[in-house]
Amino acid sequence: MATSAPQIDKAGGHDPHERRGLGLAGWIVCGTLALLFAGGWAVIYSHVGQTPGISSQTYTWNVRSDQRVEVSYMISKPKGDTVRCTLQAYDTGFATVGQREVVAPAGVETYNRMDALTTTRKATGAQVKDCRKA
Repeated sequence: MATSAPQIDKAGGHDPHERRGLGLAGWIVCGTLALLFAGGWAVIYSHVGQTPGISSQTYTWNVRSDQRVEVSYMISKPKGDTVRCTLQAYDTGFATVGQREVVAPAGVETYNRMDALTTTRKATGAQVKDCRKA
């Protein structure tokens, strides 16, 4: 059985023809895997906290008095689903000063409304949030 020691060049290094490291193909495979994992993670992260097929949009709000704000909004959903959303009014510190639950009935895909919220003190804004299937 013959064994051979690695060849050493005159400068004390290893054989220049001996391959070390991943090489070009190895780096391409590692890069491709990293891109796939990053892309998959981005897709998962972008859908966290969302209810598929349900979206809401606040168009306008109008503060009418210290105890009342009007909110114009839209809820999009599958036609056969009943959806519940929370209308929320907030103050300058983003503390909730009024809220109410609204129901978008089955039979319509787009639900457009304007509702008034009663507030405990003057609101500075309002929004639709937390929509979910009823």
